[in-house]
Amino acid sequence: MKNILYLSHDGIFDHIGKSQILPYIIKNSKGNNFYLLTFEKKIHLNNISSMKLYLDGMGIKWYPKNYHISLIGKLYDFINMLFSVFFIISTNKISLVHCRSYIPSMSTFIIKKFYKIKYIFDIRDFWADEGIEIKKYKFIYKFFKKMEGKIINDSSEIVCLTKSAKKYILDNYKNKYENIHDKKISVIPCGTDFSLFNPSNFKKIEITNLKKRLRLNNKKVLLYYGSIGQNYLLHKKIKFFKCLKSNNDWIFLFIVNNDTEDLKNLLLKNGLRHIDFLIINLNRIDIPIYLMLADLSIFFYRKGMRSIGCSPTKLADLFAMNIPIITDNNLGDMNSIIKFNKNKSELINIFNYHQIRTKTYKIIDNKKNINIRNNSKYFNYIYGAKKYSDIYNKL
Repeated sequence: MKNILYLSHDGIFDHIGKSQILPYIIKNSKGNNFYLLTFEKKIHLNNISSMKLYLDGMGIKWYPKNYHISLIGKLYDFINMLFSVFFIISTNKISLVHCRSYIPSMSTFIIKKFYKIKYIFDIRDFWADEGIEIKKYKFIYKFFKKMEGKIINDSSEIVCLTKSAKKYILDNYKNKYENIHDKKISVIPCGTDFSLFNPSNFKKIEITNLKKRLRLNNKKVLLYYGSIGQNYLLHKKIKFFKCLKSNNDWIFLFIVNNDTEDLKNLLLKNGLRHIDFLIINLNRIDIPIYLMLADLSIFFYRKGMRSIGCSPTKLADLFAMNIPIITDNNLGDMNSIIKFNKNKSELINIFNYHQIRTKTYKIIDNKKNINIRNNSKYFNYIYGAKKYSDIYNKL
């Protein structure tokens, strides 16, 4: 049984924390002692005590810290993480550190100069490249990018979300560093809880009643599910919807976890009417039944280095619920994942009226029974948790 320190600058109350951190740790906590260090936002501080009790009951020792947004605040978070890791390692005989993304990995890279310790660089997507491309304070992200190869080389194992990211790492760093090779890199995409996201959990009458309550009867539902922001190309989603709504038989359902008021104003500003869309913010546990309303879901992502390493959490949720998608091919491993005969989904490469309607109605009008869920079990988080367990045991 290993003592494993799990580091994340994301909080466990965030959407990502609930879906991509806690389930994996809990699943592997029976065979390991986990020490969890996260940074939680102010709005969640009232829930700290109850979550601490819950995690204590699971045998997980949690060290929650306050999350800061400003540049100075993030610098403080980094220093706080550094000293906290020193303390946890020195008092708990930690044998392995699991670092989620760049800031935790940088802190452990420094600490390894003082302690002989193994660590996993769970790279997620290429965060440093995104910062260079679209964020302020580019000098910080350039520093992390410069350190990227050194941290990858120094780590004991690398985890990335996509095969495309693995290829990038090998192509760019394998010949520059002696400790970067194929067997050191594991690909574990974002998964989901197939027991929570399960269409069988709901009766037909429940879906019918929900449609009535939301006034969606006789409407086809186009769904966007996830976050709103610069990376997620809202203008492209709006154009897609406008190509479908000519007969007023479609409605655009947004299930989002941020900026709902800004989203409403942007939709109205871009020519949509109040009756064209519905915006809902939900707790994770309440999301599955609302996904059942969708005929089709779409998502698009800004082109750039981060998109190469991105595995959308929404993809696993949607496929688990038997919902087909349309997306573009610049995102992660979509070129190899999206197959009509497997998941009744389509890639769209030429973004015009004809292609949008052709791709959409190919999905909507096709009566072939394709069980998307059964063909997507690779995205069940249990398989990802098993891969992490194998890595922990190997190290």
